[in-house]
Amino acid sequence: MIQRLGRAYGPGTLERVQRGDGAPRWTLTWSDAQGKRHRQSLSTDRRVAERLRSEIIRSRDMELAGLGGEAGQERLLNEILGLYLSDLVTRAVSEHIRNVRSRLERLLAVIQATRVRDLRPIELLQYRAARLKEGASVRTVNLDTDSLRAMLTWAVRVELIALNPIARLPRLPETEATKRCRRRALSEVEITRFLAAAAADDRANEERVRKVTPGGGGERWALRGRGLRVPQHALWRAFLETGCRYGELVAVTWADVDLERRTIYLRAENTKAGRSREIPLLEGLVGELGALQPVQALVLLRPLRPCDRVFLTPEGCPWCMPSNNIMRIFDRLLEAAGIDRVDPQGRKLDVHALRHTLATRLARSGAPLVQAQQILGHSDPKLTARVYSHLGVEDLRGALERIGAQVRVARREVG
Repeated sequence: MIQRLGRAYGPGTLERVQRGDGAPRWTLTWSDAQGKRHRQSLSTDRRVAERLRSEIIRSRDMELAGLGGEAGQERLLNEILGLYLSDLVTRAVSEHIRNVRSRLERLLAVIQATRVRDLRPIELLQYRAARLKEGASVRTVNLDTDSLRAMLTWAVRVELIALNPIARLPRLPETEATKRCRRRALSEVEITRFLAAAAADDRANEERVRKVTPGGGGERWALRGRGLRVPQHALWRAFLETGCRYGELVAVTWADVDLERRTIYLRAENTKAGRSREIPLLEGLVGELGALQPVQALVLLRPLRPCDRVFLTPEGCPWCMPSNNIMRIFDRLLEAAGIDRVDPQGRKLDVHALRHTLATRLARSGAPLVQAQQILGHSDPKLTARVYSHLGVEDLRGALERIGAQVRVARREVG
C-alpha cells in the first residue's frame, strides 16, 4: 500500500511503502538543487520521516539561496580535520600543528558523533567530565575542546559548514586552585645567585679542558677533538633578559642578532603565535654575545656563518627541541645556587619560569603592561597580566608602605 503526502516537487513526495513482510517505511522522492531526482528511505516512523524530510528540503533550499554551507552539516568531522590542518600549515608553527592534531584526533576518537550535524554540546560535557576523572587538568581539557571549537569556527568562516554546534559551549573556569603546574618567579637575590652559579659552572668546564703550555706562548686552549666547551652563562642571561620561550631562543641564528643596534630578532616561523618580534638587548648581554663568537668558532673549528645558532650546547651542537639536557643543567645550577626547585607553596621553577621572571621584573620596574606584552609576544595583554606577573609579598609590602608614608606626611601637616 502506498500513501502519498505532499507533492512531487517543492517539499517532495513522502510515501509509505510496504516491502515484503517487513515494517512499512516512509520514503521521500525529491529533487536536489541541481534538479536531480532522488528516492530515499527515511524511517518507519512517520513523525521522524517528516522531520528528516524538512531537514533535507531545507538544506536544498539553503543551497539554492547561495547558502550551501548548510549542506556541509553532513560533512565528516575527520574530513574537516584534514582540511583544517592543511590550512593551519600556512599560518602556524609545526609544534602548534602537532599539538592541535594530537588533541583533535584524541577527542574525535572518543566522541560518538562522526558528522557535524550529529555533534551536540552534551557530548563535549561528557568528554570533559571523563577526562577530568582520568586525572587530566582543567587547562588540558579546555585546550581539547577549544581546538575543536576553533576547527569548526574555521569551517564556518570558509563556508564548509553553516553552523558551529558547540560555538556557545562555555570553558571550564581556570583558577589558581585548578592549576597543576604552578610556577614562580626568581627574586633579584636568587637571580644573582643563579647567574653566579652559571658562571662558576662555565669556569669548572673550562678548567677540565684548559691546558697550560710552557714557554713563550703562555696558556692556550688545547682542542682535544671537541673538548672545548661552549659557555652557557649567556644563554641563561638571555632567558632572564629577553623572556623568550625555549624554542624561540634556541632557534636564533647569528643573522638574527644585531650587536650594534643591540637587538635580537625572532622569526615568525619560530614563535608560538607565528608573528615575528624584535627585542632590545641590555649592554651586558651584548658584550657576552660578542665574546661568545670566537669561542664558538674554536669549538666548530671553522669561521661562524650567519645561519649558525647563537646558543649551542656545551658540546657545540644545536639544542634539540624538546630537550631534557637543558633541565639537567638547570637543576644543577639551582642546586649550586642553593635555590629550591619547588617552594613550600608547591610552586616550581623550570626554564619557562625564567620567562615568568622577566615579566615580574618588568612589573616591579613599573613598565607599562603593553610593553611587557610586546616583549613577551602575547596576543592579549590580559594574558600577560593574569599569568606572568608573580609579584611577591615584599613587592606588595612596598606598595602598602608607600600608603603608610603618605598617611604619616598627612598627619604631620595636620598636627
